[in-house]
Amino acid sequence: MMNPLSIQKYAKMFAAADVSTRASQLQREQSDLDTQSSALESLDTALSDFQSAVDALNSETSGPVVNTASANNDSATITANSEAQMGTYTFYVSQLATAQQTTLSVGDNDIPASGTFTITMNDPEQTSMDIDLSEADADADGYVSVTELCDSINHSEDNPGVTATLVNTDGSTTLMLTSDETGAENGFTISADMDPSAPFLSDIDKQQDLSAAQDSIIYLGGVPGDPNDPNDSTPKVTSSSNSYDDLIPGVSITFAEESTEGEPLTFTIANDSGATQEKVQTFVDAYNTLVDTLNSLTSNGSEGSAPGPFAGDAGISSLENQIQDITHATYNGVSIIDYGITLDADGHLQIDSETFNAALEENPEGLTSLFVGDDSMTAQLDDVMDTYLNDNDGIIMQRQANIDDQQDQLTSETDQIKETYNSAYYRYISEFTSTMVEISSMQMSMAAFA
Repeated sequence: MMNPLSIQKYAKMFAAADVSTRASQLQREQSDLDTQSSALESLDTALSDFQSAVDALNSETSGPVVNTASANNDSATITANSEAQMGTYTFYVSQLATAQQTTLSVGDNDIPASGTFTITMNDPEQTSMDIDLSEADADADGYVSVTELCDSINHSEDNPGVTATLVNTDGSTTLMLTSDETGAENGFTISADMDPSAPFLSDIDKQQDLSAAQDSIIYLGGVPGDPNDPNDSTPKVTSSSNSYDDLIPGVSITFAEESTEGEPLTFTIANDSGATQEKVQTFVDAYNTLVDTLNSLTSNGSEGSAPGPFAGDAGISSLENQIQDITHATYNGVSIIDYGITLDADGHLQIDSETFNAALEENPEGLTSLFVGDDSMTAQLDDVMDTYLNDNDGIIMQRQANIDDQQDQLTSETDQIKETYNSAYYRYISEFTSTMVEISSMQMSMAAFA
């Protein structure tokens, strides 16, 4: 006679047989969905990486062409971006921009806790700052210490751009006031409205200017004939700063020293072919990586290898063709082939350095037109990438949404299979148990007649 464990064993076996065909189909469908979803993830990563490399080169200031600056001395820091025009430039720095720095030697109890201390900027468009000395007297001892005045200046909401610091010298405390920015307009004056007998008024009269607020004065083209001659025709430029970002398009200059008489600063902007090729190589590497990924996903398979998940996919094949067509098209009369960038036997891009350097020297603007601008190769490639990567209506998003719908349906069918299995299992348990009870009853009846 069958024991309870045997009943469970056979119930599971028969219940599984009832759903085995559809369960196997669902497993195959799940495997296909997982493969498709994983392939879309790989495609998304490959296209995103390629788009990032493409977008990085489509920049007017940091495009494919790399420029460098070399100078005849170290009196300035000079950088050149992709917009800089090659050439040699000369400047004579007559005067550097400086910030005003003024000191006051203040004795104990010099500042009464009444009246107003005022800082007025040279620039009339900037507001002045008034310090109410009664509020500055934090310890309420009837006097404003140098420390209390320093804190009131620095913490004032009306501070127009002056920082106060304390310096201990020869047993006394000196209040140092410094403009936050260089330039004549950022200079300031100090005054006080208080009892005329207050010693602090005398301290203000004895203030010392360690440095004056002045603009930088730069002459273009070399040493001026006479800086004080209003008829001197040497081009002159002034600024509140020592840094110039718009003096020469694409070039940033920060002057650190005044020119020695008769020795102006001369620097040359030139293309760096090696660095430029390295930048273009980032595009080539990204292109080749994308090609490898697409080839893997669309492979038709061969002996010993299965087809790729997108084998025979017309959409992905169209994507490959679009990328190839855009990459090898002509832009403003030039193509990547003109710069020695060609396909090898495996469909990978490669750069011939000799051809690249020669073309760059002859026509650097052509290389820029390939990679920079709304009508450039990179802009068109970016548009193609966006048709796949767009979060709202991109092809990858649409395909994944379709997979998600199929996954929901598959999950629902899987749940139904489980319910069918469970129902069959308990039905078989019941039937087997009833059968065994009947057999047992018959055996007992037959035994009674034995």
